[in-house]
Parts: sequence; structure tokens; C-alpha cells
Amino acid sequence: MQTVATNIRFSPEDYQALRELAFLKKRSIARIVRDAVSQYRLSKTTAIKDRLDLFRLMVKSRIKIDVPTPDLIAEGRKI
Repeated sequence: MQTVATNIRFSPEDYQALRELAFLKKRSIARIVRDAVSQYRLSKTTAIKDRLDLFRLMVKSRIKIDVPTPDLIAEGRKI
């Protein structure tokens, strides 16, 4: 796996918590951060996919909904 180096600054409290977690899990701080970023990214991707799937289902089934068109457009732009 190819990686890119970066520099992240943490508060002393967050850094200490990361050190303790890394020690307890017998992993590096970098591994803990990479795992957290991957998990966050996956959760966001899944949420967006779920919203798109619901939208496609609504379009396909032509479900009548009680939401004004401008609100639907505004929500769609968030995707």
C-alpha cells in the first residue's frame, strides 16, 4: 500500500489519548489515525449512497411526497 506523508497537530489531551489507545491496541498512532480516517470516509460514502438510492427509488416509483420542489432541489445539491 502506497502512502503519503502528512503532518497533523493535536491538542496535548488528544495526543495523549491517541498514545494510550495505540499502546493498548499495540498499534502505531499512524495506524490508529489511518483506521479512523478510513472508517469516517466509509461512513460518509455509505450515507451518501443510501440517500442516492432512496432518491432513485422515489423517482422510479413516482412516490408522491409532501415536500416543496425548492426544498427537494436544495437537498439534492447537498449530495
